[in-house]
Amino acid sequence: MHNIALPINRDGVKNFLPHREPFLFIDRVIKLTETTILAESVLEPDMDVFKGHFPDLPIMPGVLLIETVAQAGALIIAMNNTAQSGSFTAFSGVESAKFRRPVYPGATLRVNAEILRSRGGFYKFEGSATVNDDVVVELKFAASQMTL
Repeated sequence: MHNIALPINRDGVKNFLPHREPFLFIDRVIKLTETTILAESVLEPDMDVFKGHFPDLPIMPGVLLIETVAQAGALIIAMNNTAQSGSFTAFSGVESAKFRRPVYPGATLRVNAEILRSRGGFYKFEGSATVNDDVVVELKFAASQMTL
């Protein structure tokens, strides 16, 4: 079990994930267990992605919602110090994803992820994100440990 004082902010997240701007989407980790996480992602209105997706109706791309949940999943492993030395957890597949509502600039995503199974550096997860308690995406995905 982790011994990290929560919540941690974006700078703290950088100690556990290799991602950096503009592709780091987790801003805060609120809760963490050995198999679950609750995190937040603040979608600032000036994010570059909103300039082109779509200029007249800016919404967060679904693939970036999936990436945000996957980053939360990777944090479970990294923050519990269960990754193999010299490796990081890489997103490796999506079993299913359902987009329930569009996500607009200025929203705060509450991101949940859970490890369902793990074996030999391979992981199966399920996760979701909500905005104002409304589910915006639900997914099942996989990740594996890769050497740096």
